[in-house]
Amino acid sequence: MIDTRPCATSRQGLLVALALVWLALAPWLHGAAAAQEPVHSAGLVIDYGDGRVSYAWVPFTEESISGIELLERSGLSLVAVSFGGLGKGVCEIEGTGCGIEPCRARLCQTADPASPFWQYLRQDGPGNWKRFALGASQSDVRDGDIDGWAWAGAVPELPALALDEIAERVDAGPLPAERPPRALAVTIGDVPPAAEESGSRELARGAAIIAGVVGAGMVAIWRARRTRSHPG
Repeated sequence: MIDTRPCATSRQGLLVALALVWLALAPWLHGAAAAQEPVHSAGLVIDYGDGRVSYAWVPFTEESISGIELLERSGLSLVAVSFGGLGKGVCEIEGTGCGIEPCRARLCQTADPASPFWQYLRQDGPGNWKRFALGASQSDVRDGDIDGWAWAGAVPELPALALDEIAERVDAGPLPAERPPRALAVTIGDVPPAAEESGSRELARGAAIIAGVVGAGMVAIWRARRTRSHPG
């Protein structure tokens, strides 16, 4: 009878060695496969209507994504509500907009036809911005596209920008080694000086009123004490 135990042991050792090699190479193979996936990118321009504008450069590996996915992946804070099969409606971006209830009722608009809401646009050629009537959930964003959002009641005016310019503004630089690379966004501008001056005037006016009331009270107390000290 031939003893086959050494052969069995050899086979087991070979299987263990192959398993260890596979475990060692798996991360590298996964990274190499991911590196072969083409990385697309699209841009975002967001006008808050108060002097601030956000720019975002968003990479993606899919052939296309929706406008709402582009906004969600930008890294900017977002509040949106679902309308079922119609997709999502945008309520707030970076704190500008309205709450859930008015958003669900009328997408932030009031009875005033000039009241602002988040308008969704797509740049079709330099500076040629067109509103996308079907909504951001129904749009297809492909490599090189630039979407726009504007908190406005009237027809918004967004700047003419190429995707390379947006990448420069957010300091995207060359594509990093990580795949897919992360989105980059930057907000430029502050609340207009007129709004700040108006707020300062209101604070000054309030302080003056308080000072006047306190002063009048002090005078009244002084007169009352003087009357008690010198009756008649």
